[in-house]
Formats: sequence, C-alpha cells, structure tokens
Amino acid sequence: MVGDLTPPGKSCGDCGLCCKLMGVTALEKPAGKWCRHFSKAGGCAVYVDRPGDCRVFNCLWLLTDALDETWKPTTAGFVLHSEQGGARLIVESDPARPHDWRREPYQSTLRRWAATAGQEVLVFAGQRGVRLGQADTPVRRV
Repeated sequence: MVGDLTPPGKSCGDCGLCCKLMGVTALEKPAGKWCRHFSKAGGCAVYVDRPGDCRVFNCLWLLTDALDETWKPTTAGFVLHSEQGGARLIVESDPARPHDWRREPYQSTLRRWAATAGQEVLVFAGQRGVRLGQADTPVRRV
C-alpha cells in the first residue's frame, strides 16, 4: 500500500509479491523468501512501522493508472519497479514462475518499452537476468 500516491481503485490487497521477491536489509529478509510479517489474510503486520526499504519501494502496477489488472503482480507473476528516475525498468520474476514475463501481453509490451530511446528493461529471476534489446544480453546482479 502506498497511500495517497495510489490511483483510485488500486490496492495491494492479498498480493504482497514484493514481500517475497525483494530483499529487506533492515528485516534481514533475503530476496526470494516470504517476509515473516506478511500474510495473505492480513497483509503486512508491520505496515505502519515498516522499514525504509519497504517505504521507498515503487510497485509500478500499484502506482500507474495505465497498468490494468493484467499487470497486477499476482496475475503477471512478476513485480515491476524502476530505478534511475524511471530510465531503468526492473522486472522481478517470481522464481516459481520465471518465464511468465514471456507470455502476452507482457513480452511484446516489455520489448516495446525496451526499444524506447533512453529506456532500459532488465528481467530478473533471482540473481540471473536479461537486458532486453535487439539482441538480449545476460546480466547478473552485483
């Protein structure tokens, strides 16, 4: 939940996929493992007092009106977030569903975004990933 920045009609609800995929140093929570504070029934148990890592996370589905329910992380199988002022789009794939980004409408849309001048699109499943482009190139997290 992001509060006032969230477009009307959108909420995390029972999603919480970011609570699995993202690492949270302050909670000693590794990426790819469910956070001990999250439950589908109750969401984040420490939401009001959540650490800064969680507060600054930008789930693009939640924050972007242009992304419909098809792009909700639990439906898509990945979480979208950005870095470098939006110039880098990160697709965090659920390791249990590492190839879901290849389904449509995702793959063609991600590739179209990657072809936009000044836009980089990285798709990760754990430590391994790919930079989308005319010729996709493998990348690893540092």
